[in-house]
Amino acid sequence: MLNLKNEWNKLLRKRSTIVLFCLSALFPLIVGPTVQMMQNRFGFTAFDGESFPLVILSLAVSFYLPLLLALGVSDMFAGEQEQKTLSYFLVRPISRFKLFTSKIACTGIYLLVLLLIVWISSLITGAIWLENFTFHGLLLGISAFLLSWFPLMAIGVLLVFLVQWFGSSSKALTFSILLYVVMVVLTYLFPTIAQWLPAYDSNWYQRWINSGFNIVIMGRSIYLLSFCALFFTLGYYRFTRKEY
Repeated sequence: MLNLKNEWNKLLRKRSTIVLFCLSALFPLIVGPTVQMMQNRFGFTAFDGESFPLVILSLAVSFYLPLLLALGVSDMFAGEQEQKTLSYFLVRPISRFKLFTSKIACTGIYLLVLLLIVWISSLITGAIWLENFTFHGLLLGISAFLLSWFPLMAIGVLLVFLVQWFGSSSKALTFSILLYVVMVVLTYLFPTIAQWLPAYDSNWYQRWINSGFNIVIMGRSIYLLSFCALFFTLGYYRFTRKEY
């Protein structure tokens, strides 16, 4: 728990983290008035206050949040190796397992905070600028954002394993972005193959909203849990064998 606090404090002390938090909050605030002006000008309603957070979430989980996740993971592992700061933590009286799990937990918290920031900002924007803001939309929005954490975290655990093969954060980030682009392309071109990849579940929340909990979603949940467990184990094995 103490090392988790250290990891989180290190993350917050980085100027890039604060900038990304601010950009995450500003994005819905900019899109909302733009959508409202376009709807008023052309006389149609594309989005209302209830659906607007889900539209923002769809954009965030498909493009924005995976990039921020890749940036955070690359900096947390390859970046610290490049700056020789990780070797300092390894000489402290803490096991590599605790250090590794604290980094994974910090990644999960970082992702959750980003989701909550985007949700709160889109919620406020929808309430101010768009019509039909309801309590049902509030519950629907928070549920969708929380559900989206699961497949995004699966992508994060995969990246944790892969970025450890790089000694530079810039190379790790470039590889992570290219890998995600490939996964997204496979989702559209070869959906049968893409089902084995976590990027296939970018619309995870939509399945819950449309169908609720059923046997298909249960099977997919078990698969994602197994995927996380597999790459957590592989990532930890790589972490224990690597010289820093």
